[in-house]
Amino acid sequence: MAEQPRKPLRTRGSILPRGKAFRVSVYAGKDPETGKARYLQETCPDKATAEAARERLVAQVDAERASTAKGSFGRAVLQWLDSREDDVHTDELTAETLRHYRNLAMNHVIPVLGSITLGGLDRELVPAAERLYRDIGKCRIRCEGRMKVEHYATGAGNAHLIRNPSGHQCGGRCKPHVCTRASASTLHKVHGVVTGTCATIFRWGWISANPSARIKAPKMPKGLPKAPTTVQAAALVNAAFAHDGDWGTAVWLLLVTSARRGEIVRTQLKHVDFERNRIFIDSSKVDGTSRWMALDEATMALLAALRTRIEKRRNLAGLAITGEEYLYSYKPDHSKPGSLSYFSNRFKDMGKAIGIETHPHALRHYAATELIAGGVDIVTAARRLGHRAPSTTADLYAAWRPESDRRVAELIPATLVPLTHLQPARPARDRSAEQPRRTDPDLEKRICDLRRRLGWGPRRIRNHLAAEGIEKAESTVWQILKRHGLNTSNSRSESP
Repeated sequence: MAEQPRKPLRTRGSILPRGKAFRVSVYAGKDPETGKARYLQETCPDKATAEAARERLVAQVDAERASTAKGSFGRAVLQWLDSREDDVHTDELTAETLRHYRNLAMNHVIPVLGSITLGGLDRELVPAAERLYRDIGKCRIRCEGRMKVEHYATGAGNAHLIRNPSGHQCGGRCKPHVCTRASASTLHKVHGVVTGTCATIFRWGWISANPSARIKAPKMPKGLPKAPTTVQAAALVNAAFAHDGDWGTAVWLLLVTSARRGEIVRTQLKHVDFERNRIFIDSSKVDGTSRWMALDEATMALLAALRTRIEKRRNLAGLAITGEEYLYSYKPDHSKPGSLSYFSNRFKDMGKAIGIETHPHALRHYAATELIAGGVDIVTAARRLGHRAPSTTADLYAAWRPESDRRVAELIPATLVPLTHLQPARPARDRSAEQPRRTDPDLEKRICDLRRRLGWGPRRIRNHLAAEGIEKAESTVWQILKRHGLNTSNSRSESP
C-alpha cells in the first residue's frame, strides 16, 4: 500500500493582502485581563518583507514565552538599581539620588508591579503602571481610602511605613492618616524607575521589546519659582544664625551663591579660595556646570570664622586642618558631610517656627529672580546658577518682580516722548461734577431753585444758563441736582 503524503506543517501567523500592502498577524496568546485573543500585527509593502516580518513576530512571541522563566519585574528592578551603583562611582549619579530611587522602588514599584512576569510584561505593564500613577496621584502612600492611622516602625532613624499593623506597637512616629497626593516630581521619578528598568533589561536581552514606551507618562513638574520675599529671606537667615554659627553660614551660602542644597553640603574647605575671595561649587547634577564663584567680604568673613571653629574642633581631637573638611557636617572633625534630608527638614522646621512655609530650594529661587530683576544678563546668571544653557534660566527663573514690571511700564512710554507732538490734544473736560468745590455755591443754589420752581430737567437748565453766557455741561447740572436730592421725578413739585 502506497504511503500517504504528509501534510505540510501549518505556518504560524498569516499574511493577507490589504490593497497594495500586506498585513502580517501572529497569535500571541490571551490577554490575562480581558481573556481575548491577542495578536501582533504589522503592515508591509511587499510579500518578501511580510514573510520576514512574520518570522520576526513569531520569534518575538517565542521569546516572550521563554522569558517567563527568567523571573519577575521586581527582580529586574533590583538588578537595575544594583547596576546604577557604577554610575555613583563614576559621579554620573549621586548617592542621594540612588537612595531616593531605591525608596520609591521598595515603597511603590515593587509592591505593585513586582509580581508581573517578564513574559507578561508587554501586555500587563502598561495598564498596571498607569493605575499605579493614578493611585499615587490620589494618596502618596496608596491607602485607597482604607487607612486611618499611619503606622511606622520603631527604632532610631527608622521611617519604614507598616501597612499590616498586626502585632505592631504604636510609637511616637505613628499618626492619623490624611490622604495627600504625591508631588509631580515624585510621580515623574517613579516613572523613571519603571522606564529605566525596562530600557536596561531590553538592552540586556531579557525582553524582546520595551513596553514602557507605551505608558502614558505623568506630567512633568512645572518649573514655577516660589521665591520668598526679601523680608522672609532676611528672617530665615536671622533665624539660622540664632540657632548656631555653622547652620547660619550654611543657609547664608545657599542665599548668596544660589547653589543647590547638595552642592553646599559637598563643599569642603579646599574649595574656598581665601586669597581671591571665591568659592568652587562642584556640581554633580549636570555635567560641565562646576564653577568658581566670587564672594563678597562679609561672606568671606563668615567662612573665615567657620574655618577657625573647624580648626579648634580638630585640634581638640589632636588633628590638623587638611582642607578635606566639609563646611556642613555633624562630625566633630568635619570628616563627613551632613545629611541632605536632615538639612531639608531642619530648614523647613526653622521656617515653620517663624511662620514661613518654605524649603531650601526656595532661597535658590530667590537669588535667581533677584539676579534677573537686578539687570544681570542671562548668560552670567545661568553660569552662577550652574545651568548648562541660558535657556534653562530663562524658562525656570525669569519671573518678573513687581518693581521690575513697574520699570518696564515706564520705560516704553519714555521712548515715545519726542513723538507726543504728533498726538492730538485731549479736549478740556468739565470736572465740576467730580469736584463739587469748583462750582460756585450761588450757581448751585440757582440751579436747584430752577428745578424746584419750574420743574426743569438738566438739559433745559443748561440751555437756560447758556443763553445767559454761563457754560455748564448737562452732566454737571445733573450731578448738582443729585447731590441735593432733586434728580427724581417727585422732587419737581416741591416748593422752595
